[in-house]
Amino acid sequence: MKKKLLGLLFVFVLSLSMLPIGSAQASVMWGKTELKKGQIGKATLLNNSQLWTYSKDQKSLVEIRKLKKGEEYRVYTFKSDFGGLYGVGGGAFIKKSSAVKYETPSKVKLQALGVTLSKQTFEGSFNYPQVEGLISSEAQKKINTAIKNHMDASYTSLLKLEEDEFAHREDYYNEHGYDVPADEEYRFSYEYDVSYEVKYNKNNLLSILIYDYMYTGGAHGMSTVKAYNFDMLTGNQISLTSTAKSSSALTKMKNYAKADLLNQNKKIGMIFTDSLSSITIDNNRPFYFYDNGVVVKFFEYEVAAYAAGMPEVKIPYSVFK
Repeated sequence: MKKKLLGLLFVFVLSLSMLPIGSAQASVMWGKTELKKGQIGKATLLNNSQLWTYSKDQKSLVEIRKLKKGEEYRVYTFKSDFGGLYGVGGGAFIKKSSAVKYETPSKVKLQALGVTLSKQTFEGSFNYPQVEGLISSEAQKKINTAIKNHMDASYTSLLKLEEDEFAHREDYYNEHGYDVPADEEYRFSYEYDVSYEVKYNKNNLLSILIYDYMYTGGAHGMSTVKAYNFDMLTGNQISLTSTAKSSSALTKMKNYAKADLLNQNKKIGMIFTDSLSSITIDNNRPFYFYDNGVVVKFFEYEVAAYAAGMPEVKIPYSVFK
């Protein structure tokens, strides 16, 4: 009895995992279905069919349940056994036959699931990302060049800061006749660092934030952020105005951001509420994509105290589209 109950439970769980696809909200759509990583194709039933699994001795197939005409299933593997089997996950298969239409996703669809990024090091100082394996080698070159150019500018700033630190230490020695003492080292120990975040990588969109941090003595350093949003098919950068598409849409985004920052102030404080009327939402505003819209970022001290970092506002497409 116990074995029978366990068997029924297995079939129930398996049947849930094998439900026809297309009913949930998808991030990368392939027709009416959602494309998943690891998927090699999809099977559409042209007539009623069956879902199978291997018998315990692997020498035959055991029917799991009936399948209905019109249902679609993700295919993850293909086996040549029994005339051909489309693996739909969970050890379940659909037999290759005239009752089944099999399709493979296009390169564009596969790329939309997310591209590969490798971590590189610039002059032994900064880590930065580079994209690999894009459909378009020209698009890949555009993206990688834009990011590498940022690293080149950051490295130039690092060298300049090192020169400034040396000059200021030398000025101190000339003025006092001795090197900077330990209790004043913090004033002359300059730092420059670069870091990045990959914020979005799907739907043939790539959003990367690059942070440049500089410390020149004092209570703390300062960071700036540069947002890079790319169309992975062309390599072109995407601006906020091209995403909003109209001045009225930008105004809606601004009003939404102001209201959201006021709500943030109620929860955590630190927002400069008197400055919110002067915020700008334009192509100088860092932003990145998420599944249902964009996220705009504000710089340190722009709308909040230093302790608040760089506040963000998530703006759904429904607000401005």
